[in-house]
Amino acid sequence: MILALLFACAEPSSKGDTAGDAWPEWQDEAEEGTEPTPPGQDPDGNEAEPSVDPDECEPDACIELAEAVDRGFAAVAYGSAGLTIDNSGPYAVCFERWYTFLSPESQDAVGGTTETSLEIEPDSTLTLPYAEWSTSSEEEAWWCVEHNQYTASGADYTFNGSRAPTRIATWTNDASDQDRDGSEDHHDWSLDDGLPETQHSVWDYLDEEPVFIVGRSMNWFELGIGQTTRVVVEVTNLGRSAGKASVSEKVPPGWAVSAISPAPLSETVDADGGTVITWQVELTAAVEPTDTYAATDYDDAELEYRLTYNGQCTGREIGFAPNALWSSSGDGFVSEGAPLVIQCCGGEDGGLGGGPGGGVP
Repeated sequence: MILALLFACAEPSSKGDTAGDAWPEWQDEAEEGTEPTPPGQDPDGNEAEPSVDPDECEPDACIELAEAVDRGFAAVAYGSAGLTIDNSGPYAVCFERWYTFLSPESQDAVGGTTETSLEIEPDSTLTLPYAEWSTSSEEEAWWCVEHNQYTASGADYTFNGSRAPTRIATWTNDASDQDRDGSEDHHDWSLDDGLPETQHSVWDYLDEEPVFIVGRSMNWFELGIGQTTRVVVEVTNLGRSAGKASVSEKVPPGWAVSAISPAPLSETVDADGGTVITWQVELTAAVEPTDTYAATDYDDAELEYRLTYNGQCTGREIGFAPNALWSSSGDGFVSEGAPLVIQCCGGEDGGLGGGPGGGVP
């Protein structure tokens, strides 16, 4: 069954994520006057003997949606009642605010919740209806990113950890009256096409500005001590204008970086010993075809590096989210991805045997 939906958006409020929110504190600073312990060694300089409680490799809370997708626990699709996130895995999945989902077969979308977060329990499905909104209760919804393409029931969506750009997420989440007619835009349905003004605001923004999203081809890896893997940061311009963005990836101490490609704008070590890689990308405008069954042609970039795990192999380690920063018409904007997760559960080989996302020796 094919369902035709054509939609829009609203004026941003003072709310919005900042780049700093994507980078939580990794570890406490070392006490003054002490030397840090090298990775893989104990404080006396001897080779460390990893001793991992099996429970350490189990998440102590819900896992990120990006990790669940990478591990094959979660899938995103278009169902008869809206966008669906199916959790078939053993862990609850965190669903936090607004994400970007892409499909060559169906209407690209941002989806989320008006609450800070919710959890999708194992063996359950979250359904996001189109254009729902409320100030009095938690509300899940999805909104269109493309303007012309039809939605297609049963179509699969990809998700690489990209959160919705902050300005779009503000419109979909917060009250507004962009057309200043006295009606709140989520409930102000246009007589021309029967769609809410909020949807039109999203489309107008995408029509006029470069709008970047950032994620990774994989956000979860199983690695043992000394193992290496390839990490690919993915940047896409959803906007119908060309633009430049500064893209940053922070790698925690004990995770070594090499073979960065393309050459970064900078590579620095910050106060906590983490490595910050910054690239500059320039992407052309998205091109939306006139064929309503065809996908929009987005320009994108792949930024990669080799990551070697030299940590203590004590279970799950949670890193940081990449971000993309850009300016347009004098204003600054930010998009974020998902934290990078490394799971090490048993010595040099991690006791993994090359599982999903496993390292390359």
